[in-house]
Amino acid sequence: MRLTEFEGKELFNKYSIPIPKGILINNSSDKITLSAPFVLKAQVLSGDRKYAGGIIFVNTKRAAKSALKKLFHLKIKGEVVKRVLAEEKLNTSKEFYVSFSYDTSTKMPVLALSTAGGTGAKKAKIFPIDIVKGLPQFVIRGYLKDAKFKSEDISKLAGIISNLWHLFIKEYALLAEINPLIKTKEGEFIAGDSKIIIDDAKVRAGERRLIDLGGDIAILASGGGASMLNIDALASYGGRPANYTEYSGNPPANVVRDLTYKVLSRRGLKGCWVVGGTANFTDIYETIKGFAEGLKMLKPKPKYPIVIRRDGPRQKEAKKMILKLAEREGYQIYFFDSETPMAETAKLIVKLAYGNSNK
Repeated sequence: MRLTEFEGKELFNKYSIPIPKGILINNSSDKITLSAPFVLKAQVLSGDRKYAGGIIFVNTKRAAKSALKKLFHLKIKGEVVKRVLAEEKLNTSKEFYVSFSYDTSTKMPVLALSTAGGTGAKKAKIFPIDIVKGLPQFVIRGYLKDAKFKSEDISKLAGIISNLWHLFIKEYALLAEINPLIKTKEGEFIAGDSKIIIDDAKVRAGERRLIDLGGDIAILASGGGASMLNIDALASYGGRPANYTEYSGNPPANVVRDLTYKVLSRRGLKGCWVVGGTANFTDIYETIKGFAEGLKMLKPKPKYPIVIRRDGPRQKEAKKMILKLAEREGYQIYFFDSETPMAETAKLIVKLAYGNSNK
């Protein structure tokens, strides 16, 4: 889910990232308590608001009234303007670019830095981040130096970037961007704009569909379309799926725990198949941790085979953890990564669950 600018800046404020003084306006008759000059920004999800007339600088409150009427009658890329953010006009000296996102090739977070904000972000320097080691400030300072930021700015910028990193991780964001990050002539750093995309699985964590299919092999799948294909694969090998559910995105451990408990509480199960493709944005350790926690809640302890096929960030740590649990507690768990096709693990769970009888 993409947040509007004011929603993103509410998160910035929560994580101590400086933002301009501002007020949210819900209709053209609302009073603006800010001192002029200031800027009026249409709160829509599409980009390029300035070129669409959605950002207006005004020098007087009288001019602001006329501008507000214009904005509240505006439609930007099909979206009607229903809110306007009024903010103080900053005394800008320099604009920078900072963002956290995910690299699909490495399946790890990346930090993007540029000494030029706005369109200059296209030339940002990219730094990979080890999600296990995190991002200490001394590492951030080194990255800022490599990206050619001035030494006099590095200390303050490192603090802001560290706070943005905490937002990115704790709020399960797919993108956390400040463009521009403004340096004022007074030497302060302020987030001029926000672009935040939150993982839908985090926003609507409780909305996990669970459909009873009447079989005896429980399924915990990741990926809506892939989930259906995997169910078809299971059935083609003679497996009887007990349910349809999926936990796509980057769900926290407690969501996977509760879903696991709900799925595996059903009586008469002969196997469990945890399956998904190679993830780019999912912390595999976090999801397998949740699965393990749900497993331990079950009474009596499951004796049937459990086949897991997952791959992505922290997959090795997840495998080590779950197999250690299996050895200690006596679970029958098999763990596979991308080297084993999902269909092969479907065939395996059927064989393990039914043996040669397939009944």
